[in-house]
Amino acid sequence: MEYKYILFDVEQGVATISLNRPESMNSLNLEIIEEISVAVDVCSQDQNTRVVVLTGVGNVFSAGDDIKIMGLSKNKTKEEIAEIIEKHGYPMIIKKIMSLKKPVIAKVNGICYGAGGELALACDYIIASKEASFGQMYINVGLIGNTYLLPKHVGVKKALELIWTGKIISADEALGIGMINKVSTVDMIDMETKKIAIRLSKGPTLAYGLTKESVYEGMNLDLEKGLKLMTKAQGILMKTNDHKEGVAAFIEKRKAEYKGN
Repeated sequence: MEYKYILFDVEQGVATISLNRPESMNSLNLEIIEEISVAVDVCSQDQNTRVVVLTGVGNVFSAGDDIKIMGLSKNKTKEEIAEIIEKHGYPMIIKKIMSLKKPVIAKVNGICYGAGGELALACDYIIASKEASFGQMYINVGLIGNTYLLPKHVGVKKALELIWTGKIISADEALGIGMINKVSTVDMIDMETKKIAIRLSKGPTLAYGLTKESVYEGMNLDLEKGLKLMTKAQGILMKTNDHKEGVAAFIEKRKAEYKGN
């Protein structure tokens, strides 16, 4: 597929998806969301892709929904609006990213607002530039958003505060409340992201994927079902070549060379 609104590149097992609408601060319209969806599908099917990095071109991650999407209210019913957003908007991408059985890193290199923040939180690891900022901006136009992922990261009361006020917080504050994993300087974020991505790309991909599945699904299960999900994954992994290689490397006192199978 020829992409118009994203850049897509794979190098050393790391796929990079870059939002590429700088004229609109990498805002999300239905077209860019479809392109991200296609790129995620490619990453899912490509065995050579071991890790995915999601970022934005320039000094912006994403300003959120394209304001033109609000035009849906002019000629659609509330049921039709909800269906379009669910099936073709950012919720569809969130589900794809979270169900992708490979690590996904968000490199937040600038402002990360509204739906852009939801896109970042759907990723498994978030590294942000010192210059990055986060804001739940929906309330400024009388809407809501990030009511599912944000409370899971920062707790209910903090999530309500951020959603109700729409206030902008710094990368350091986002780190302090558990929204992101790491803060980097502007000049080091590319190198630090690459370092994390390359490290993960050399690891046991199947184990990463089943860890991700067990954690995300397990959050909504009781103890017995959550443990059963984990032990089922362990049974699968103990039959993999990566597990055999890991054991052999441990015994032979060398670094394991995982192949992702």
